[in-house]
Amino acid sequence: MLSTTALQHNHLYQFRGQQLRYSHRSNCRVNAPFIFNDSKGRRKELSQTQVQREVFELNEFCEN
Repeated sequence: MLSTTALQHNHLYQFRGQQLRYSHRSNCRVNAPFIFNDSKGRRKELSQTQVQREVFELNEFCEN
């Protein structure tokens, strides 16, 4: 289970087979959604429960 405090800005995560980059947490209300962007720039808002149960961090490899 992923802790929502462990999310890092601009890191790559997987949700239901889709790769998403974490953008930020919305500050507009108490149960604010977590904002992710897919590779096409589309925004996806996930609840805290979805993040804890279904989001997994992916390791990225960089070429030097």
